Amino acid sequence: MKAVVLVALLGLLACGSASGATGRNAGSTPSTTISSTPSPSSAASPSATPLPSSAPSPSAALIPSPSPAAAGTPPPVAVTCTSQIPTGHELALVTLRNSTDIVVRDMSDISTPVTRCAFKTCSQYCQTFGPLFTRFVTATEISYIVNNGSGSAAMYLADLQTRTTKLIRAWSDDDGSYYWVFAWSPDGNTLSYLSPTAWRLWSAAGDLALSTLGTMPGYNFNVNSPDSETVGFSADGQYVALDQSLASQTNTVPHPSKFEVVRLSDHKMVYSRADGIMATWAAKGARLYFRTSSGVEAWDPASGVQVVAPGLAWINPWPSADGKRIAYSTVDAKGNHFAAYLRLTDQPATQVQLSALPRAGAGFLTSTLVWYAGEQVCGPTVQCGYNETNLNGPPPTGLTYIHDLATGTVSTSIIAAFIDSWPHFNAA
Repeated sequence: MKAVVLVALLGLLACGSASGATGRNAGSTPSTTISSTPSPSSAASPSATPLPSSAPSPSAALIPSPSPAAAGTPPPVAVTCTSQIPTGHELALVTLRNSTDIVVRDMSDISTPVTRCAFKTCSQYCQTFGPLFTRFVTATEISYIVNNGSGSAAMYLADLQTRTTKLIRAWSDDDGSYYWVFAWSPDGNTLSYLSPTAWRLWSAAGDLALSTLGTMPGYNFNVNSPDSETVGFSADGQYVALDQSLASQTNTVPHPSKFEVVRLSDHKMVYSRADGIMATWAAKGARLYFRTSSGVEAWDPASGVQVVAPGLAWINPWPSADGKRIAYSTVDAKGNHFAAYLRLTDQPATQVQLSALPRAGAGFLTSTLVWYAGEQVCGPTVQCGYNETNLNGPPPTGLTYIHDLATGTVSTSIIAAFIDSWPHFNAA
């Protein structure tokens, strides 16, 4: 999820803070202070000046205050920052090898990347789980979800400038919604998410239902499943889209797919269809790319719909922030994944394969750096079948890579898992 990407299953499922790690008064809105003490996972990174205190960011000021947290709402996780985040730097949310912490990694200088902040996770005897589904809201604000394993969950916003954490919303884990499906607007002031019954838009103006969803059926978490549950905003902030395509679910209750685009100025639906899946906005303007039986198609308000990559069956597309490319994976008949990108500046768009060997999880760390993970070759000794106990397919090799599109070089990486990157959009 994605970024300008329509947010789907891009979150890292990691254990969260142990009970008592952060304080919370029952019946009041949780608010914690982010520490400036180095954590073990970030201590090895180059040091910089301490994180200064500053005025609240615009998005923090415009986010409406939630109702007081109910007793049992899981508390936020512990966050530490060792240095300030310079304006205009390229950032990534990742986990590093031999650590479970989720860190903010400054990728602006690939020769000397810096860990700026770390979100602490729990490795055993955990009473809460998180941070889950971590997202950049702005360069210095990160949202995440925590649950307690007993039916309660909450979304928090960590402000790395003011070093505070704020509760955004809380809910019951068993309310039937896809609470992990959400996206933030480009300015960080509006949240689009799915409730148990509706696609909603939440901002300082209120909590608005854009479309009803009906009964929520089961979701197929197989990485190759055509099931899609995603929402996301266009890069220009003028549109928001929903892709609720449950093609493979076996629920006996009919559940038609919903693929809709709504104009934010008047909340009018301006485009819909029944067969779009694996959707993402390009990181410039308002152009929505999605997969159909014809290949990859694109919609924009001026030109309508056209096929841009005939026959391409992409998985988990990820746009570059400069608006020039979309990284994705494909899968072969054996079940192996291969990393590639679609070059949007070509007419027609060109498909570029990044490796002849199996590579999974391709995504843009920056506009020219693609991260992906090595995958074992499926065969007689490597079973790659998908079933209820194996949703991810082929086993990993244990190596990950950074592919520099500017130089054409590929190097091994200490980034074990890649979650999100900043900026999401082309500022031009």
